[in-house]
Amino acid sequence: MDDTRPSSVSSEAMKLALVLRALVCQVARVGTSMASRSSSPSTARFGNTFPAYSEDGSEGLLDEPREGQSPTMFMAGPYHDLDKNDDAILVSVRSGRNSVSSFISEHLGGEHPRRDRFLRYIQPLAPVLLPDFILGPINSLSSGRQHRAPKRLSPTAYLDGLRGVASLTVYLFHYSYLWFPNLRQGYNSTPNDTWLMQGNMIRVFHSGRASVTIFFVISGYVLSIKTLSMIHKRQNEQVLNALAGSAFRRPFRLFLPIALSTFVIAMLCHNSIYQGDPSGERPPPAISPLGAQIASWWQDLVNIVNPFAHIINRENMRGMMYNGHTWTIPVELQGSFLVFFLLLMFARAKRWIHIVSTAVLGYWIVTLGDWDKGLFIAGLLLAELSLVLPNQRRPVTLPQSNTSTTTTNPGSFGGFLNLFRHAATLTLFLVSIHLLSYPERLGPQTPGYVWLSTRVPAYYAGNETKIQQHWLSVGSVMFILALMYSPPANLNLRDRIIALLGGNGAPRPSWSRGSPDRGGGGGGDDDEEKRQLDADAVQRDADAARPAPADQGGEPMLQRMFTTRFAQYLGRISYSLYLWHGTVIHVVGVRWLVPAWQSWNEAQAAVSKPGTAPDAAAAMTADAWGAYRAAFFWGVLINTLALLWVSDVFNRLGDGPAVRLTRWIGEKSFRKD
Repeated sequence: MDDTRPSSVSSEAMKLALVLRALVCQVARVGTSMASRSSSPSTARFGNTFPAYSEDGSEGLLDEPREGQSPTMFMAGPYHDLDKNDDAILVSVRSGRNSVSSFISEHLGGEHPRRDRFLRYIQPLAPVLLPDFILGPINSLSSGRQHRAPKRLSPTAYLDGLRGVASLTVYLFHYSYLWFPNLRQGYNSTPNDTWLMQGNMIRVFHSGRASVTIFFVISGYVLSIKTLSMIHKRQNEQVLNALAGSAFRRPFRLFLPIALSTFVIAMLCHNSIYQGDPSGERPPPAISPLGAQIASWWQDLVNIVNPFAHIINRENMRGMMYNGHTWTIPVELQGSFLVFFLLLMFARAKRWIHIVSTAVLGYWIVTLGDWDKGLFIAGLLLAELSLVLPNQRRPVTLPQSNTSTTTTNPGSFGGFLNLFRHAATLTLFLVSIHLLSYPERLGPQTPGYVWLSTRVPAYYAGNETKIQQHWLSVGSVMFILALMYSPPANLNLRDRIIALLGGNGAPRPSWSRGSPDRGGGGGGDDDEEKRQLDADAVQRDADAARPAPADQGGEPMLQRMFTTRFAQYLGRISYSLYLWHGTVIHVVGVRWLVPAWQSWNEAQAAVSKPGTAPDAAAAMTADAWGAYRAAFFWGVLINTLALLWVSDVFNRLGDGPAVRLTRWIGEKSFRKD
């Protein structure tokens, strides 16, 4: 082996670290330079509130090298000397824990005793407090270049990814609408509402209410799929056990993470770390003494846990005082119990009676205004449909001579049917995107939704919020239906052409791509039920696929965007991300938002002063608007990174233990027959 290889790898890693450190400091300097621009009222102070400092407290990138010493990474001594051919850094990253601990140890001792004492305290906790997107690359580097076999994704992995993307969309909705309130209005609803981000098909990327309806459909699907599969197999005793276990664990699964997260939020409020935003919404109170703050938090928690609270539509929905976004959790609990009740009631009924009766019940309660409960029933029906009419992913196989490539014959009936399925699911997908983009305000006068606004049940007519919720609910059901029945798309044209010509194309790998280990909480009961169903589904696919070659036609086309590594990562931390996004906004994001709002208002006041020349007013407005957008960019960037960090850590330290505790409580509470 080449002995110089470890040294070169070490040098490249250190250079990369220096570049990243320089980038962070440059971001800080940009924020500082923006803060210093005060030549006119329109140039606001949009300073980065988290500037980078060197170890001696002065602002800058790195300390100057001492005399006789070569430039080193963070000036930590010869251990990091770029001029020496040692491989210590490769040794120090054998694992994420060892790498972080060794880094801290290398910086202990010397000129900063307080810092050293602090580092000694946090050394055991540092690896735990680092997110997976930092520990992951470290662990990959520490394992060398060993090839890891990709893990197979389950057939319903796209629902995990969809749930994660929906959680991220809710966060973007709440943060971006604080900056740009006009995003709530429809495109061309007024002459001034012509911003591209208000567009009918683009709004879905920041429509938080649409994401909430998707949450409810996914919950109805996931909570019922395991029990329905047992009902279809006539496993009556297992059906009772499954329903009893799911109903028993569900409240613990939903409220244990909420109790822990809101307690931390209450402590942030007590120490005045939680800040208000310019929207005028009242932040949680800071109460003294500490006992009074804890008593306030406890009463707030007790109120939201009540499973019999009357909830209908959005009139009296409310979350906790310490986390207003938890208004969806009582809906989740009531919708879950409704699903369990319907499964139990129709467990011994004929399947067509179950489907028809459940569909009629769902339609009836939607007309009464309970669109949220109707979405849970819709998820149950979609789960039933997936078992009765499963999505056949196997393509039509060409007559083979010396080829092992499986593909779809475009000239056969199977090829025409596959093309028809693509057209149908794509049409359904686009229509659902249009419905999910229904604007929050001025929908009845927004082009593309005027006619739809008049085609709603009587309960929803005349109220733009109710009309929006109705069409968002319809769109979410259509959206998941399109994903369920999307056929595979083999985009490898080279292999397809070779197969048609009778050649030997390279076999494609299975569509199920690798996925990181599912650490932390995941989806709790949802994931536990899905795992058992997925095991059966994978076995059925394997039995059906034995005569066929390795390629089963590819991943369903519309599911691909939700089975990427990033989407699956978001799915793993989705509950934590949902619980923490509001708090991170009010702790981190408002540090950019509040100064930006103040500066924009100052600029508007200066422009409106009598005697201001039109050209000067236009220049001041353009300058202020540019500074406002720059502040938004840096605020979103830093706030999003902070949110992912907090969500990742809470997923492992809060949500994960809550899932394990819930499972343990269930095991200890149920008798062994």
